[in-house]
Amino acid sequence: TVRASSAGRLTVSVMASTCRSIRPSSRWSMKLSRSSTARTRSTVRPMRALLFAEEDETVVQFLTAGDAALPPLIEVAVKVGNEEIIRVVKPPDMDELWTWYVQTGNMEADPSWGKLWETSKALAANIVDGTNALVSVNGKRVAELGCGLGLVGLAAAKSGAASVIFCDREPVAIHCALSSAAVSGLIVVAVQDLADAEAGACSGSLLDWADPQALGQGIDLIVAADCLYDPATAALLAGCCAGLVQGKGTVVIAEPEKERAIGCRAAFLNAAKAAGATKTEILPLPASSIGHPPSVLVVASWE
Repeated sequence: TVRASSAGRLTVSVMASTCRSIRPSSRWSMKLSRSSTARTRSTVRPMRALLFAEEDETVVQFLTAGDAALPPLIEVAVKVGNEEIIRVVKPPDMDELWTWYVQTGNMEADPSWGKLWETSKALAANIVDGTNALVSVNGKRVAELGCGLGLVGLAAAKSGAASVIFCDREPVAIHCALSSAAVSGLIVVAVQDLADAEAGACSGSLLDWADPQALGQGIDLIVAADCLYDPATAALLAGCCAGLVQGKGTVVIAEPEKERAIGCRAAFLNAAKAAGATKTEILPLPASSIGHPPSVLVVASWE
């Protein structure tokens, strides 16, 4: 569950290995004013959710109009790859999420986690279709960093991963990812119980790349999407990944083919090498993700 603390911040009270408040700095590039964005009350607008749903997303139900602890939420069915359908709990769109942040006084928040980005869909499709050995998850302990809604981690859990930990600095994002795991029929447990759980079990942990904590178990594969947006944070992300794989593991980050901020990929790969990575490369996302805009995989391996 997610609840508001006495200080007005949100905290995750279950499923996370470390339960602590985080007020993330904004990484959203849109400039919105309080007066033009805020509405008098937060409510799920059914027609808006239906109109703005992506072609591969079907609205299943409207879950909540939102309150002090949670934003407006809906459940959608997302087609991933050739056949897999994954249920996702999410805000209707980023505008609804930003409005909720404004109304709850969290003007520094970043609502970008509330959207299923094309790169995450493409990477999830690669995992589900099983045609790309680089992102084979069978029997692996997987962590999704900057998970947002957790689509990539959900795909991994459904495709044979031993376990999946959803990691983000936004508590409500973790709430949504774990709720999605539950409605998708996956097992949800606390991080410390993953080792004894059935294959495909999911958990969540607050994680800040600038000050990462141990996740309580080794990680074989780190997956992420749309996480390289600032050269300074890219280097922090590489250091965080190095600490999580503990000298043996692979990091795969899906990114748009055209780099959004020049130098991010180089900053990540150079920092990964400095942290002991034995192999770094940038590869095109294979053809199983056809139908999505061109993407690449930024890869670092420790062996």
